[in-house]
Amino acid sequence: MADSPDGDLKYVGRSIRTKEGRAPLIGKAKYTSDYAFAGQLHACIVRSPHAAARINRVDLSAATRVAGVRLAMHGADVAALTDPIPDYLEPALFGGKAAAHRCLAIDEVWCYGQPVAVVVAEDMRTARYAAARVQVDYTPLEAVVDAEAALAVGARTIVPGWDDNLLMHVPFMHGDTVAAFESADQVVSTEVKIHRFSTQPMETRCYNAVWEHNTESITLYGTSQNPHPLRLVLAQTLRMPENKIRIIASTIGGAFGLKMHGHPEEGLICLLAKLTGQPVKWLESREECLLIGAREQKHYIEMAVNNDGTVLGLRDRFYANTGAPSACPGWGMAFLTGLTMPGPYKVRDIDVQMHAVSTNKPSWNAARGYGKESTAIALELAMDNVARQLGVSPVTVRLKNFIGKDEFPYDSPTGLLYDSGDYAGAVEKTLQAIDYDDCLEEQASARESGRYIGIGVAFELTPEGGAIPGSMVVGYDTSSVRVGPDGTVRLLTGVTSPGTGNATGIAQIVADELGVDIDAIEVLQGDTNASPYGFGNYSGRSTIVGGGSAALAAQDVRLMIDKVAAALLEVERSSLVLQRGVYTSTADSSASVTFAEVCYAAYTRAYDVALCIDPPLEATRTFRPPSIRHTPDANGNINPYPSYSNAAYATVCEVDVQTGQVKLLKFAVTHDCGKVINPILVEGQACGAIGFGIGGALTEDVRYDASGRQLTRSFMDYVMPRMSDMPPIAVEHHDMPNPGNYLGLKGAGEAGVGGSAAAVVNAVNNALQPLGVVMNELPLTAPRVWAAIQQASVAPTPGGDQ
Repeated sequence: MADSPDGDLKYVGRSIRTKEGRAPLIGKAKYTSDYAFAGQLHACIVRSPHAAARINRVDLSAATRVAGVRLAMHGADVAALTDPIPDYLEPALFGGKAAAHRCLAIDEVWCYGQPVAVVVAEDMRTARYAAARVQVDYTPLEAVVDAEAALAVGARTIVPGWDDNLLMHVPFMHGDTVAAFESADQVVSTEVKIHRFSTQPMETRCYNAVWEHNTESITLYGTSQNPHPLRLVLAQTLRMPENKIRIIASTIGGAFGLKMHGHPEEGLICLLAKLTGQPVKWLESREECLLIGAREQKHYIEMAVNNDGTVLGLRDRFYANTGAPSACPGWGMAFLTGLTMPGPYKVRDIDVQMHAVSTNKPSWNAARGYGKESTAIALELAMDNVARQLGVSPVTVRLKNFIGKDEFPYDSPTGLLYDSGDYAGAVEKTLQAIDYDDCLEEQASARESGRYIGIGVAFELTPEGGAIPGSMVVGYDTSSVRVGPDGTVRLLTGVTSPGTGNATGIAQIVADELGVDIDAIEVLQGDTNASPYGFGNYSGRSTIVGGGSAALAAQDVRLMIDKVAAALLEVERSSLVLQRGVYTSTADSSASVTFAEVCYAAYTRAYDVALCIDPPLEATRTFRPPSIRHTPDANGNINPYPSYSNAAYATVCEVDVQTGQVKLLKFAVTHDCGKVINPILVEGQACGAIGFGIGGALTEDVRYDASGRQLTRSFMDYVMPRMSDMPPIAVEHHDMPNPGNYLGLKGAGEAGVGGSAAAVVNAVNNALQPLGVVMNELPLTAPRVWAAIQQASVAPTPGGDQ
């Protein structure tokens, strides 16, 4: 690798300001909603006010009479012109049930907020007014909203033709759990209830479709994490050739999984543009954004333990309320919760039973952590319960049961292959960062004076970069590097950015490989007509495969440039030295040529000095992580992940027992994402994820009434943490490089939500231990904490040390 323009200092490993950072800061970034075209029309969607109902009749006549309305359609109209939306992930691949997903409901609605009609008008105000005049005659049905009740004998089935509401049941089993439980000193049982808490990006979803009359094609400007796969889905839904559809994913104000495709509005807006021949825009409201569900699970965990703290076996029966069936991949989160058991712990005998259940709640889409955050919450609350029952430190229990750093690569009981790690080292570094011993002293002193301070720890193992055979969730991706005659670089990659700055990280890699200034690199993502075919952003994959493929392409181009430089200097290529944009040779230091001069010669002297290469200075390469294994092992398991990042968390809180209010005093995390490309970007990812976890643990909650109507409709109801609610966060790095990936990358986009949420819950339980209060149902809102304190039967006593 060449020296950077700063001498021996490489770009990789440095906190470089994001290349796209200035425009958002000064309000000049162009988001999807900022695009407007001549003849722009606007769509408004009519949604069901019922969680379950038959649609008897949809009357559009009053809407079509409104001046300015260009088109109004109901489900049957749209179904006549489109095919069902293909599943992002087909449940049938995993033994689950299938359902047809339409852009608009036809005969029956399965959840509150499901689209049933659409109105297109010349402006948004007119579209909304006309949509309010659409008359829908419903026959309400009994709503099934609880997952366990949905499986009860006699429960009404959500989808006509299904024999029950079990979307999928998957056992994750290994070893002999019966023997493990029979030999244990005791069995510790823990119930954990994880509620629905959402992702809620700053920018909601937006789709602006343009019908291109000259080519009879569609260009969709959309908030999409996966433009190329979405293009295929739209082609199948709209009955169009894929090469007649172009997706442009511009600047995205956050995604977090919510903008993975499968939404009914994607194909619907494209169809409306095709029918009207004019651009049609739909902008999601915050109320509509809150309809998208995630995470709701209930776990019944049993751990077989010895009195010394060793966990011998794990049983977990859990139910995931995935809501109504949809084409989005959210249901897969439940599968991942089971697959990633028992996390970082060396427990070989497990029996985990996953039940993904369909109900009349709105459907899930992907959410940051993608099910692995629920694994962490369930496991970490159960581990703390083991420590309480044994009367030992939660830290001791974890350290005793961690996989050792000398045991990697490690085959998990479910077939995953953990690449590397030092879990105990990460915990120790976190405890140092939070001044753990001082916190224990402060806790003891506070309890003597009637203050309730708690210390919570948690760990999270997060597989990243997933690849599922037979689906568009793949483990590889592709990048192109193009160097122009002036020496400037255009980097095109198939991965996209949800606003995390991955373009900067990938540019840092390419800058080091080429030996150029990072300011000479332009990064292009998210345009299906320009970027190489790729699979976008999900599962913390962007820098792993985007950076890996860009590095390979840059190495190919660098080889070409080196050959021309050697020819110009008339020296052996092995003697070349590139420093600060100038080539010299150890064989003859008196001669030199600039990087730009070499690039110009590569284009203009193709018949003499550049005969040694095939111009232009371009290369396209694919990086396919080698550790992914889709061939089943002897137990029928595959390894769908190339990397296993991990992190240790600790927090200190104070609980006001008079009000139930929880105040976080400090927080620390130690993260292992392999090689850190840009520390400030990784730290931003960590702090953002911790904000997710804190909000989910304490305040954020999407609620429903008994009939399945959603009660949470705005940020007045959905309480996200503000800056004043966030404690100081100490972020440490504990890099254990992945031996199979470029530079040892593991990924940094998935971890943080579950580990931080679990640490907060454990801290609250630790604070209230003298009162005999244990809370394992999220969120720990002030009223819920206060009620638990009031119900406690144990009088306040000092003690109960961490």
